[in-house]
Amino acid sequence: MDLLLLFPPLTEATLFPYLSLPYLAGHVRRSGYSAHQVDLSIELVHRLLDGPALEREAAALDATQELPVWYRAAVADAAVQHLSEMRDFVLTKDPPPHLGPVRAVRLARQAAQLMLRDSPLSQVWDEFSALDQAVVQLSEVRVDSLDFASRTLHALLTEALGTSAPRAVGISVAFFSQLAPALLIARWIRQLLPGTPICLGGQQVMLRHDELVGMTSVRTAIDALCVTAGEEPLERWLAHLTGKAPCRTSQAPCLAGKAPCSDVPGMRWLNPHGATPPSRPPTLHFKDVGAPDYDGLKVHSYLNDTVVLSMVSCVGCYWGRCVFCSYGNRSLERGAYQQGSPQQLADTVRRIVESTGIDFVTVVDENTNLRLLARTMRLVRESGLRVRFNTRNRLEPILLEPGFCKELAELGCEGMAVGYEGVAQRLLDRLDKGVRAADFQTILDNLAAADIQVNFSVMGGLLDETEEEAEESLRFLERNREKFAVDAFELMVAEPGTLLVADPQRYDVTLDSSDTFADNRELNYLGGRFGRRHTTVGGPARPDMLRRLKYGMRRIATAADGPVEAAAQRSARHSALRPHPWIRCAPPRFDTQGPGGGSALLADPVREQVYSLPKSHVTRGTAPGEPLIATSAHGRTLLGKLAAADVGVMCDAPRPAVTRPSR
Repeated sequence: MDLLLLFPPLTEATLFPYLSLPYLAGHVRRSGYSAHQVDLSIELVHRLLDGPALEREAAALDATQELPVWYRAAVADAAVQHLSEMRDFVLTKDPPPHLGPVRAVRLARQAAQLMLRDSPLSQVWDEFSALDQAVVQLSEVRVDSLDFASRTLHALLTEALGTSAPRAVGISVAFFSQLAPALLIARWIRQLLPGTPICLGGQQVMLRHDELVGMTSVRTAIDALCVTAGEEPLERWLAHLTGKAPCRTSQAPCLAGKAPCSDVPGMRWLNPHGATPPSRPPTLHFKDVGAPDYDGLKVHSYLNDTVVLSMVSCVGCYWGRCVFCSYGNRSLERGAYQQGSPQQLADTVRRIVESTGIDFVTVVDENTNLRLLARTMRLVRESGLRVRFNTRNRLEPILLEPGFCKELAELGCEGMAVGYEGVAQRLLDRLDKGVRAADFQTILDNLAAADIQVNFSVMGGLLDETEEEAEESLRFLERNREKFAVDAFELMVAEPGTLLVADPQRYDVTLDSSDTFADNRELNYLGGRFGRRHTTVGGPARPDMLRRLKYGMRRIATAADGPVEAAAQRSARHSALRPHPWIRCAPPRFDTQGPGGGSALLADPVREQVYSLPKSHVTRGTAPGEPLIATSAHGRTLLGKLAAADVGVMCDAPRPAVTRPSR
């Protein structure tokens, strides 16, 4: 195989294949080279759904005296009980008879994360030097001495190398959480196939290549860093490695004695002692890039209750001015933003559907041009295909038109992922977001009327946001709670490559001079975005920003309880609840003390919830599956809320056994 493309763990991008590999594989294949692509992130999830390993975790269920350990054991125990149907659904989408699709995916995610909890693969790093040193040390550990997750990853890598026998390897690092595992993988490749050239690319390399070239783990294992989009660089790199194209005389270093690489664009060449500056930029335009090629990826085996694939309609962002965005800001250079034509994009949609049989497409642009996408989907519909799709975009002025929202829905639009930075226009203008808060209500109403689901990513910690502005933005969400779902909460991070970092004084921001990372480890799995620590003149300190955001999270969750309350009232005529089989009652040793006898604890491993039940209103049995019984009107309401939260099914309390007098 000419090229092995790897997408490393760990990342939450497990809903569908991340696009870097399919676009790169498609381009090099169309250029006449063979390529094998492996998503090691989702492959690792599959292998971590391991019965014996989960059983070892579940063994603490009856013995531990620590509630957190008991909860983790409860997750493992529930996963073991439902392992077969959970795995069958994740891997092949066979209908799970007891869990159902959504629960099967959620429990699988919890079980996999449990298997990663103590692994160095899931460590959140504070600075580059510690990450660098840890990767070097871990790469020298004997395989049989590695933790379960790292050992499993090594086995997956060995299989991929054996299957492809690659001439070269490309590793795509889209998220910071993938960086340490990617470098570990590169060093393992050096051990397994010493002469194989390795290139590291992706968003994180584009943002951080100056820091990466100073790291021992990079210079001693990586041959090249791709600091631009990878299609043309990989194509030209393979041309040199295979000898299919002539080379010009150059002083550029060579790879493993191969021809010089002076005409390979977008690369920094490395050796143990240093690195070259970036070579010339690529000239390939997005209009010349074909459709993503998913061949070789297990497209039906992602952590999603439906099967969906993705595409992009552009490179960059046509707005590109949001000061906190490390991706869109690169679009401000002349010619940097590129978008496809309606016909090109319609051809891409058709290619995806025809090659995979999957007719649900997510357009994962940083900010989709909705007019362009509407024209595209009209062409798709005219060709005879009916495709469902989701988008990522701002609350654009075009969405003020009810007719346009309705047309999007008729063309197949089911959802929009939207960043929400509040409704304080002063802050939106300082962030150069390019939207009007006064439009938000009308837009949400229009999208709700068209039955298009809005998924907000809520960002807090915005410069010098006041308590009053934060409260105003929170009230807007509370008033509209039935019109959106929440994908994530995060604090703003000063990422490299942003206007915020390029000119912090303009925004009254001071960047920390230390090398310590800023991240969102309190809110996001594996830390989320990583950048520079910063403070804003007149703005709150980070602990206060975090307090505000967590308070908002609780308020928004409470605002969603309206339907729960109504369902609870409808269920109040019953006096018992039979928990689902995956629900676990904590042993009496974890009961809390207090008035009325204290409370007992109930854990839901699927929804990651622990409920406290007052003993004065609800009683429970000791055996698994026994119903919870209300002993008061308030107890019936509490059980109704649990039923509405999918903890179990309301039923009538069992009648007490009648003891007949002996004759």
